[in-house]
Amino acid sequence: MNLVDSVNPTRPHRTRRAALAALAPVVPTARANDHEGRHDKGAVLLECAGTVAASYAPGLTLVPRPVSISSHAVVGCPLSTDPAFTSATFGGSSSGPLSCLAGPAGGTLTFHWGCREAHPEEATLHGKDGQDGRTSTATIHSVAAVRPNGNIVTVSTGKITRGAFKGATVVTEVTLLADRQTACLSPQGLISASGPTTVTITRL
Repeated sequence: MNLVDSVNPTRPHRTRRAALAALAPVVPTARANDHEGRHDKGAVLLECAGTVAASYAPGLTLVPRPVSISSHAVVGCPLSTDPAFTSATFGGSSSGPLSCLAGPAGGTLTFHWGCREAHPEEATLHGKDGQDGRTSTATIHSVAAVRPNGNIVTVSTGKITRGAFKGATVVTEVTLLADRQTACLSPQGLISASGPTTVTITRL
């Protein structure tokens, strides 16, 4: 499997669609007082964008079958209500009846948060019940579908169950680019793919 282990964080525009269309270098995180309503129900706590690499076992073909997925991503978070959280690496595992065309899956994601050196102690404030505020664990449910341009877009939604932002909602969107999908026609199938990703964490 060709799992990309190192990719550069990027900056999203205010909309997820724009973030996927044009990735740019990360800029410093916005201060908390720049975002009104941070304590409101449904308020966005973080928006991040970057790139992700995924591997599939067995490989994806045109016929649905049970598939295990592992992923690794690096993102920057220029829109944040907490200046201590500026970037993250995250990854996890999931499984489901998948093909190159569509399919649902379920699993977990673990986030490892990058924090500004000037505010390392602030990251621990988000931990609850003695849990590490520098990590988050989420349970997710994913749905993949092929868009008209041939890219596979997977949207995952879930809840953070442990660590920083516990109880918040997390949504990730991953676009796996169409240039690798000829592998779907091979006996081995598509065993790895990469593309842009976005993450949004929202207060319940």
